[in-house]
Amino acid sequence: MIALTILRPILLLTVTIFLAWPLGLYMARVYKGERTWLHPVLRPLERLIYRLSGIDEAAEQGWQSYTKALLLFSVIGVFLLYALQRLQALLPWNPAGLAPVSPYLAFNTAVSFVTNTNWQNYAGEQTMSYFTQMAGLAVQNFLSAAAGIAVAIALVRSFTRRQSKTIGNFWVDLTRTVVYVLLPLSVVMSLVLVSQGAVQTLQGPATASIVDRGAQQAPIQTIARGPVASQEAIKELGTNGGGFFNANSAHSFENPNPLTNWIEMVALLLIPFALPIAFGAFVGDRRQGVAVLIAMVVVASLLMAGN
Repeated sequence: MIALTILRPILLLTVTIFLAWPLGLYMARVYKGERTWLHPVLRPLERLIYRLSGIDEAAEQGWQSYTKALLLFSVIGVFLLYALQRLQALLPWNPAGLAPVSPYLAFNTAVSFVTNTNWQNYAGEQTMSYFTQMAGLAVQNFLSAAAGIAVAIALVRSFTRRQSKTIGNFWVDLTRTVVYVLLPLSVVMSLVLVSQGAVQTLQGPATASIVDRGAQQAPIQTIARGPVASQEAIKELGTNGGGFFNANSAHSFENPNPLTNWIEMVALLLIPFALPIAFGAFVGDRRQGVAVLIAMVVVASLLMAGN
C-alpha cells in the first residue's frame, strides 16, 4: 500500500513530463510564428479571426501597449460576462427556466472568471443556464487562461530581445493560444471524457422515480445535466476551478471513473509543465527550460509528499 502511494505521484509526474515535452516544443513554434503540423487545419481559422477583428498580425507592441490591450480585453470581458448573466432569462438554452443572476453575484462571478480565479459562490446547475455556462463561463475559461499564457510568452520574449522595444502582439498571442493550444487539446479531452461517461447534452434536467415503499406515490427526483464535458476539459487545461456543478471535479458527471480522474490530473499539470520547455526552446537553450521544469517537479513532489 505504501509502495502504491509512492508510485502514483511518480507515475503522474512522469506521464505529464512525457506529454509536456513535445507540447512545449510545439508551443514554442506557435509563438515564434513558425509552421506546425496543425497549420493546414487551423491557419485558416486564425486568419479569419484576424480579418474579422481587424488585427494586423505583423504589427508588434511595446510593453505599455501590450499591457493596455490586456487590461482593455479584461474589462470588456467582465462587462460582457456580467451582462450575459443578468440577461440569461431572455437568452436561449435555458431549459430549466433559470432567473437572471443577482447583480452582486453576477459581478463577482464575472471578475472571478476573467481573472482566472474562478471562485464560485453558487450551485452551477441551479444558477447558470446552459448558454451562460457555454458562452460565458466556458469561454472565459479559454480566454483568461490564454491571456495568462500570452503574458508569460511576452515575458519570455523580453528575455530574448534585449535591444528591441517590442515584446509581441497581445491579440496575436491570445489568438494563437486559443486556436493552436487550448482548442485542440480541449476537443480531444472532451471526446475522451464523453467516451468515459461524462455528460454532454443540451437537453433539460432528467427526472427519475425514487423507490420508496412507504410512499403512496413514488417521489420524483430531478437530475441536473448539461454541456458538462466540454467545460470540464478547458477547466482542467486552463487550470480553472469550480466547474459546471461547482464541485471541483468531484461530481460523477464531470469525473466518472478513476481513468478520467487520472486524465484530469494530467491535464491540470500539462500546460504549466510545457511552458518551461517552450521557454528553453524560445531562448535557444533547452537546459534553462529543463532547470525550471526540475524546480517545478521538486516543488510538486514535496507538496504531494506532504499530502
